[in-house]
Amino acid sequence: MPQSAEITVVEESPAEDSRRLTPETLAALSSSDRWQQMGNSIGPGPFPGFRSPVRSTLWLLRVITGIVFLVGLLAVLAAVPGLSLLSLGLMLAAEAEVARSGQLRTAFPLLPISTRTGTILIMVGVFLLPIWLMSSFAAAHGVIARSSPTAPNPQRTALAVLQVAIFFHLAMAIACGGRFWCFVRPIRNLRQLISSVGDGSWQRGVNSWAEWLLNVFRPLRHLAIAIKATVGAVIWLFIPTAMLALSTRPHQNPIVPALISIAGGMLLIPIASWLPLLQAHQAVTGRFRDIFDVRTVRAIVRRVPIHWAIATILLYAAAIPLYLTKVRLLADDAVWLLTPLFIVLIYPTRLMFGWVYARGQRRTDPAGRLVRWPVNTLMLPALAAYAVILFITPLISEAGRAAIFENHAFLLPIPGRLFGS
Repeated sequence: MPQSAEITVVEESPAEDSRRLTPETLAALSSSDRWQQMGNSIGPGPFPGFRSPVRSTLWLLRVITGIVFLVGLLAVLAAVPGLSLLSLGLMLAAEAEVARSGQLRTAFPLLPISTRTGTILIMVGVFLLPIWLMSSFAAAHGVIARSSPTAPNPQRTALAVLQVAIFFHLAMAIACGGRFWCFVRPIRNLRQLISSVGDGSWQRGVNSWAEWLLNVFRPLRHLAIAIKATVGAVIWLFIPTAMLALSTRPHQNPIVPALISIAGGMLLIPIASWLPLLQAHQAVTGRFRDIFDVRTVRAIVRRVPIHWAIATILLYAAAIPLYLTKVRLLADDAVWLLTPLFIVLIYPTRLMFGWVYARGQRRTDPAGRLVRWPVNTLMLPALAAYAVILFITPLISEAGRAAIFENHAFLLPIPGRLFGS
């Protein structure tokens, strides 16, 4: 089998090029094994171990790069109108993976994509730097040339040659996989492309990677997860939130609206304690009706009350700063500036609830009353404080009463106007 017809399993240096998996071998694997092998080949892969400090350091750098660009990818999706649900669905799917496995290493299913994308973008930026420097020299020489029309301008010629050379180099590096080493071996890239295009392995590889990408990304599935979670959350939250917001409007007799708002806040307390796990349960099962399976969620809370309390406190502590972005609304074209903040604060809390769900499902006996009762007693004022913050939000926000309905802990992770201004 020619080298160009091979797909790398773990490839970080030329010395590791011998670790290969051919397309024929991939075809013989089961679907799950094949997707895992292909994901490991472009992502950070498994942790090398502390006995290999250099490889472990490189692995950590790749993981950090992948997470940074994953946040960027989710933020871009959340900021684009019509794709916000896809960003929410991807986070819910990651939460479901953690809930099924109980391991945080499954928390980033898109990490292979973001790691390779980050590597490509970083290397493209590195190779565009000489073009930027050369264009600056050419522009400076152009200013001098205006005073002397007969003066030659070799910088512009050199710039044009450099642009063409770097364009073809980057195109070949990306076509050969976009790994780091692909950007530092142009001659080998050219030979590999000529060989792989000639025997058809390059086309087969493109088809395999396109199939893998579609399997990992699964936009329709993630949209369905987000729609179910959003509709379920709206059903749970609308009535108590509307009751809570009633007294924010001026009334001739404020006593009745105040009593209704207090009742809405009291209704919101148990809902706020159940809904994060209800969304995780629904994402795991895929059934819309499970958003109302309170019995299962209450059983999980009884089994792991301390874990649930910590996750709940962190969730609402992370959500509270997001309401401060409603004090003064940004222009629609500036919303993307705050979207990464929403992803950074919401994504980890969803993963934590997936982990709590997994621990609660694996335990069979509830915690003792000496543990449950103090935890529930402490959580009651904490959840009540969150309801009070929701009540205050319309009073300080330019969005008015609409701000109280934009519950970012359960709905879209964007700072825009979800329900109008």
